[in-house]
Formats: sequence, structure tokens, C-alpha cells
Amino acid sequence: MNRSSGSTPPRALPVVLVLAAIVVVYLTAAMACALTQRPWWDEAVHGSPALCLITRGFMGTPVLDAFSRWFPLPGINEYTYQMMPLYMLAQVPWYKLFGFGVIQMRMFSMFWGLIALASWFFIMKSLSRDIKVALLTVGLLAIDYTFVHSSSEGRPDTMSMALGFAGLATYLTLREEKFWLGVFLSHTLVAGSFFTHPNGVMPFIGLLFVAVYYDWTRIRLRYLVTAAIPYLVGAICWGIYISKAPEFFKAQMSGNASGRFQGLISPASALKAEIGKRYLGFLGGLATDLSMAHRLKLIILATYVLAIVGVILTREIRRHKGYRALVIITGVYFTMMTFWDGAKSPLYMVHIVPLFVALLAIWIQWCWEKRIVPAPIVLGWITLFVAVNLGGVFAIVKRDSFGKTYKPAIAFLKQNVSSNASIMGSSELGFDLGFFGNLTDDIRLGYLSGKTPDYIVVDSGYEEWFKIYSVTDPKNFEFIKARLSNEYHPVFTQPPYTIYARQRTSAGNAESTNAR
Repeated sequence: MNRSSGSTPPRALPVVLVLAAIVVVYLTAAMACALTQRPWWDEAVHGSPALCLITRGFMGTPVLDAFSRWFPLPGINEYTYQMMPLYMLAQVPWYKLFGFGVIQMRMFSMFWGLIALASWFFIMKSLSRDIKVALLTVGLLAIDYTFVHSSSEGRPDTMSMALGFAGLATYLTLREEKFWLGVFLSHTLVAGSFFTHPNGVMPFIGLLFVAVYYDWTRIRLRYLVTAAIPYLVGAICWGIYISKAPEFFKAQMSGNASGRFQGLISPASALKAEIGKRYLGFLGGLATDLSMAHRLKLIILATYVLAIVGVILTREIRRHKGYRALVIITGVYFTMMTFWDGAKSPLYMVHIVPLFVALLAIWIQWCWEKRIVPAPIVLGWITLFVAVNLGGVFAIVKRDSFGKTYKPAIAFLKQNVSSNASIMGSSELGFDLGFFGNLTDDIRLGYLSGKTPDYIVVDSGYEEWFKIYSVTDPKNFEFIKARLSNEYHPVFTQPPYTIYARQRTSAGNAESTNAR
């Protein structure tokens, strides 16, 4: 579908102003989420190795008990091998510039969200040759709940996603006039995506497809060698780190990868789980543990589905070379997420949602120009779509789990627990209690480690693991019940936190507190 409306392209200044407004909306939404969501285990586990490297000179994960998780993590306090290395290393200069903390960590993700927005502007500008489609894509992505939420959490997903799409944007922008440079830089960025998170394999396959799709006749051996260099350099650097403790690497990485590839063994079950858990459950808000208000997210899912079906069924759009490439890349991502990731984590949806947003922008623009759907209906539906997305952000801000649940628990511990008392609780407590003191993260409550802390902090994450152990490890579950009932008693309760004090410790150090 080539541009045929004859409209004058937008001038540079209005485009800059629109982009600036989009950035302000995105940063406002992401920062609002960052300031009001309580920290969680994953953020501490992904952030503390960088702090350890800065302050101790080695990249360990300080507070985790090595054998308390669902798989053993030998050597985890000295070497972090369960995750790809680049995210941890990239945080180091960021923390040196801005200091360490959960908000700084979340701002690091917000920075990569900006990179993703810029990347999608250039991707759509290259594929559509229509600046308005590029602006609409970026605008819709900036308010997408999945994108904003991921960009406000301290995890590697946003960085990996952003690097992957930055690689695609770089190739599409440079391929016509600076092909060699485009090949090298694009694969450097995509290699960075992979060494940030294994899901970086998706942009790698996507970039290979785009190269073949557009430039099959230009590919030569020297370009293949050029493309391979960043991956080889990354593998050598990672290999040097692995060589320090290969037995720990094997144990940690194999444990973390356990069950990840079940989709390759049972594809039918993988497809069912993909649609049920990630799309209907998360994107559509139909998961059983979600409230009725979350069902409004069905509007988001329905909008994406209608747009994708519309794009695929419209012959004029399918014949557009750039749009056809985008549909195929989306199919590649969907297939890989379905069969590559057996965990079906909703956290990984940020990798594919930008593709849905781009197809939605194409469909909106086509419907608007062709008047296939009356303009008031298009405007009304998109307004509802935007409102539901931003409504999710508003719900996070209103809930304010950071201020209403996390901070009171931290305040109680700081006011009532002596500095030399040992505490067992989830890793995120380390953001305020410190990662190199008396905090230990042991969801088995000492069943394997034999530790008996002065205080135990049970949150919703610990409670979920207790439920799991009631089925998978009944002896550990009975130990947990007996320990909390006989050896400890609650001195602070404010969901999702309950703080237990050891019987002999509690009498002189803390008064019972119940804040419900």
C-alpha cells in the first residue's frame, strides 16, 4: 500500500513537538508506576550483583540462600551465572552516576524504554514511508500498559527488547546507503539483546529474516563474517567469566533453564498455554487471581486481535512490502514465544506487544484514510483503548503498594529490630536493609540451611511458595508451619507482609503490632 493521498508531509517542527509530547506522557506514566509499585524479589536479584561488583569487586548475588530456591544455586553469593551478564554489567556505570536504589534501577529500565520508542519511530518510518504511521506507532506504544509497566520495573526485559528493536531500526535505516555499517551495528545491538536475556534470540531471527527479505542478492561471505563478530566477542567475554567457576555456571544455568523448552516436546500444550496464560490470562485480564476490573483489559486484547486480522485480510496492506515484513516478523516472534519459552511468563510480553502496536497503527491509518469504518467509531474505540491502558497505570498509582505496604514494613524493622539481629525475608528488603548485612532470602525458612533467624518476614511471594511446598515438598511445608507456630509469633501484620519474631527475641525488642 503506497502513499496515494497526496498530503503534504508534516514539517520537522510539528513532528519534534509531537515526539516530545509522547516522551513526556511515557515518562510520566512510567515514573508514576516506578514510584508506587513495591519492590519485588526479581528486582533485587537482578540489581544486587551490580552493587556487589561495584562495592566488593565480584558479581555475586548477596542475600540468596544457595539451596533454598526451586533449583540449587551453588556459588550464587560469589558468582551470578543464572542470568545473562550484560544487564548486570550495564547497570554498573548507571549506579556510579546516579547511585544505587530501586528507583534508580527502574529509571534504568525507563531509559531503555526511550530507546525502544526511538527505535520504533525509525522502524516504522523505514517500513511505511509515512511519518504519520511512525508517530502513531510511537504514541500508542508510549501508553501501552504492558510497555509502560515493563519499563517501570528493574528487570532485563525492557533492555533486551529495546536493543533488539534498535538493531532492526539500525539495519533498516542504514541498509540502502551504508550496508556494511548497517550489518555490523545492527548485529552488535542484537548481540547485546541476547547477552542481556535469552529472548534476544527472537530479534536475531527477525533481523536475519529482514536481511534475506530485503537484501538477499547483496549478502556475501564478508557480511556474514561481519555479522558474526559481535556474537563471537560476546561469547569470548562471557566464556572468560564462566571459566572462573564452570561447575557453578553449569548448575545455575541448567537449573534456570529447566522446563523452558517443554513447548518443543509438546507443541499443542504449548500453544494452549500461550493463548490461555499469556493472552487471555495476562493481556486479556482473565487470569483467575485478577479482579473484575482487570477484565477491561479484554478491550486491549480485542483491539490487537482485530487489527492483526484486519491487516492480514486486507489485500492492499498485504501487498505493501514493509507491512508484509512486519506481519511475518510478528509471526516469528509469536511462534518462538510459544515454543521457546515453556515458562509462559507474562513478563516477556513486552517483546511482542510493540509489534502488535505497530500493526494497530497501520490498521488505524488505513481505516482512517479509506473511511472503511466511520471516523467517530475509530476515534471512539481508540479513545477507549487509550483509556483502558492508562487506567491500568492509574490503578497502580492508586494502589501505591510501595507507600502503603512496603514502607511501613521497612519502617517497623528499622525502628524495632536491632542492627545485629538476623532477618530472613525476600531479597527486595535489601534495598532498604542492605544486601551485605544480616538479611537472608530463604523461602524454605531454614529447612535445608539449618539457620534460625531472629525475625522472619513473610510476604505474598513467600506464601505462594508455602502453597507450592504443601504439594511438592510436604515435609518442608510441615516444617514451615511448625516453625512459624511454635518458634515465632507475629509482631507486625499489614498485608502482604507479616513479620514474625523468635519467641525468646520478641519479648524485649518489639511490641506486637497489627495494622490491617
